[in-house]
Amino acid sequence: MHRLLAVLVAALACAVHADVRVTDDTGRAVTLPRAASRIVTLAPFLTELAFSAGLGDAVVAVSEHSDFPAEARKRPTVSSAMGVSIEAVAALKPDLVIAWQDAIRPADIERFGALGIPVFVAQARRLDDVPRLLDIVGRLGGKPTAHLADGYRTRLRALQDAHRASVPMPVLVEIWHQPLTTLAGPHWINEAVALCGASNAFSDLPGIAPAISWELVLARQPRAIVGAGSAPREADFRAAWSDRTALDAVRAGRLVFIDGDLIQRPTLRLADGVERLCAGIDRVR
Repeated sequence: MHRLLAVLVAALACAVHADVRVTDDTGRAVTLPRAASRIVTLAPFLTELAFSAGLGDAVVAVSEHSDFPAEARKRPTVSSAMGVSIEAVAALKPDLVIAWQDAIRPADIERFGALGIPVFVAQARRLDDVPRLLDIVGRLGGKPTAHLADGYRTRLRALQDAHRASVPMPVLVEIWHQPLTTLAGPHWINEAVALCGASNAFSDLPGIAPAISWELVLARQPRAIVGAGSAPREADFRAAWSDRTALDAVRAGRLVFIDGDLIQRPTLRLADGVERLCAGIDRVR
């Protein structure tokens, strides 16, 4: 019995200290000698994913605007739109940095590497990147997340099934008002619009977030206008469009507002945002 117990204890110790190996979204191999216990997250959505994975206690620093959950606001800020403070990060002695590909420079990754700090670089473009990245973040920190990922996918699948027979309704997705900016190409918001039985009337434009003219909007006359975080409050969103009565969508009141934090951040809360988007589109259909 004592020998069996010793074997079990040894096996558990090996499991705890086993290497963690993943490939990040730039194709780099990331290896940790053990699950990370001191983590720095360099984007608000990555901070949120780490907390969702049960790693809040391991997060020692975050990026600017990491405001969810509330506990994240208590962590020191080491990065902003201006860049990341390598010195501030190094002083915290993290065993993992999780960075957003769109916001980190290759030179910063190299500097972290020179300091012996592993960096996982994440990219998100699709709805399914949420559970994928959640799973990887959980693995890096030694936390299971399959039940959370399954719940997220189940909610989106239910919405897709409910709108499968819908005739696509062309909409304008507004992410900024001045200049008027929409989304084009592969993006989770465009996926969500399609999942809800609508279509982005400007998806053929070049780039990811193209600015568009009022003349083009008038020419295409989208059936509805979706404010995807383009204003802090619904009242502001509606007021910004109130004088654009040349648009059928405005005259008919086919305006749909979604809180930016629910639709612009690829986190588990994105399922809430998609549910609200579908409800709004159904209301004005």
